[in-house]
Amino acid sequence: MPTLIWSPASRDDVVRLRQFLARHNPEAASRAAESLKKAANLLLAHPGAGKRLEGRQDRELFVPFGKRGYIMRYRLDGDLIIILRIWHGLEDRG
Repeated sequence: MPTLIWSPASRDDVVRLRQFLARHNPEAASRAAESLKKAANLLLAHPGAGKRLEGRQDRELFVPFGKRGYIMRYRLDGDLIIILRIWHGLEDRG
């Protein structure tokens, strides 16, 4: 069974995204955090579910939520699934 690891940056992303949404809709902020948690747990059963990024070891999983959803970037390393970053679909990921 794989092990799921949230990087410090990905944990910060969840906090940042939740705080942004909570200013407008606290209930939606809780639902968004739950959607991200469910998506991460989905990776435990289906580690290859995300799209592999060309020229990289990273993968991206689209997490539906609202009109744009979230992008969860992760990496597979043996039995480890490392969640690297999370962005809202409209955020600049530069």
